[in-house]
Amino acid sequence: MRPTIAGIRLFSGLAAVAVTAVAVTLTGCGSAGSGAAAPAGTPAAGSTPGDSLALSHMKVLTKLNQAQLCGVLSAAQARRILGAKAARPVYAKVNKLGISCQWLKKEGGALTASSLYVGISSVVNWTGAQALDHRLLRTTPARIDGHPALAAGVQGKVSWAQVDVALGGAHDPVAEYRAPTAAEALALARAATPHILALG
Repeated sequence: MRPTIAGIRLFSGLAAVAVTAVAVTLTGCGSAGSGAAAPAGTPAAGSTPGDSLALSHMKVLTKLNQAQLCGVLSAAQARRILGAKAARPVYAKVNKLGISCQWLKKEGGALTASSLYVGISSVVNWTGAQALDHRLLRTTPARIDGHPALAAGVQGKVSWAQVDVALGGAHDPVAEYRAPTAAEALALARAATPHILALG
């Protein structure tokens, strides 16, 4: 597996969240008489998904460059969390959806499917992330660097553990962390969150 391919594959998670957010919104404001309402934090009818973060003073975090985002975790930290050496981090940016950085685990000199992932969506704020997480995952509340977070272990068709951390208030960006296990995802969130916040 080449790092660039892996970066595109894993970054699809942010795209999926964005598509889900739009789908949830459309469901909520669909046909008259459906009675369904869009969850809090999803874009209002007639707005664009990015509007939910438009007024956030922390929106700059959704536009971090490769050196900034991939610099939130050192090679030594990645090695400690994964229990093995990680390849050079792979940065991905999808226009209007968000950014991500991924550290693929190396075993015997070969890349594996195991990785650490940090993503910041340009579409979903903390309120929206909570609504999506509660709808799609079994989560437990957590605190990371004093910030509210939601943690989910590997479950169903989701082959990674995930921790979503509020980087500010209800309408501010969220850092999404993924790792092979819940303990690794929490360790990743604790290591990277202070560095991300320092960039805001």
